[in-house]
Amino acid sequence: MSAFTSFSGKTRAVADDTALRQATFSEIPIISLTSPLPELIEQLRNACTKVGFFYIKDHGVPQKVIDDTFKCAENFFSLEREVKDEVHYKKSSILRGFEPPAEVRTDETKKADMNEAFNWGYSPELDPTGACQDRTLTMEETLKRPEIQAPNPMTGPNAWPTVPGFKPTLTAYYGEILTLARRLIRLFAQVLNLTPTYFDHKFTHPGAMCRILHCPPQPTTSSAFGIGAHTDIECFTILCQGTQPALQILNTDGEWISAPPIPGTFVVNIGDMLSYWSNDLFVSTVHRVLNVTGEERYSIPFFMGPSYETVVEPLEGCVKEGRRNYESVLAGDYVWRRLSKSRFSDEEYQKMFSKEVIA
Repeated sequence: MSAFTSFSGKTRAVADDTALRQATFSEIPIISLTSPLPELIEQLRNACTKVGFFYIKDHGVPQKVIDDTFKCAENFFSLEREVKDEVHYKKSSILRGFEPPAEVRTDETKKADMNEAFNWGYSPELDPTGACQDRTLTMEETLKRPEIQAPNPMTGPNAWPTVPGFKPTLTAYYGEILTLARRLIRLFAQVLNLTPTYFDHKFTHPGAMCRILHCPPQPTTSSAFGIGAHTDIECFTILCQGTQPALQILNTDGEWISAPPIPGTFVVNIGDMLSYWSNDLFVSTVHRVLNVTGEERYSIPFFMGPSYETVVEPLEGCVKEGRRNYESVLAGDYVWRRLSKSRFSDEEYQKMFSKEVIA
């Protein structure tokens, strides 16, 4: 018996770090977003509080947008390394851009992740919902507006490569998933017995990051993972898996179970910030990626978090008998710390955070 310890210090038991079995429907449910609302809320409540992972179908995202984005990902990762390095993430003040293989260590107890990625985040020009009102503004200009007071270390621009069609394709995908994510956050509010619009003002310019990922095939004897065991940082993740099964989640019995791709669905999993807000009513589940299919694997995770100046703390209605499981955190500061922890050496990290930032 081993254990996984999260960034917040929570420990999950792991019965066998190498054994794997297929998940059943009861373990990772499939939820239709066209179900009657009372039924949908009850299904989401069960999934969010008992599993933390579920599939969604009937989501309304056009298949062509998804297919185009996967083609774009394959084309980008096939480029010469020097082309991708033009937007290397360490050239970005907020760690956006291209991440080469074996430079990120998601699970600090294991070898570096065997994947390459491209990361981008929210900007009003990418938001078709108009929630930020002025889509002509850049993210930096938006954060200078007088109603937004708190600076944070995640403020900055995206880093786009000079690859024809790259930005328009990813912009189209981002807009579709952001629209879906705004729909989901209203449903999660209702699961928590709040009004549907309760969280809206906390997501006007959300800390919503998206990635295209390439995990090459790994030998079955590999001690390195495509992505090491972790819990996600933001409120929730909407994952488009592609075609190759590689996602594994840790269930409540400490077993690793496979969550294979299902055509026409996204995988949604709860992240740490919703776990914080719900005082652990919502489960932020440990998961990892190991690609032993013998094929290249591409995936597109979208991480939905609140606006970076938002203070995240247990909601009053979720605190029973005064027991708060978490202290308050500033969203942007928390994201920066988590990203930095897996992307810098211990010495670099300690130097950056030698002085505590008080939310």
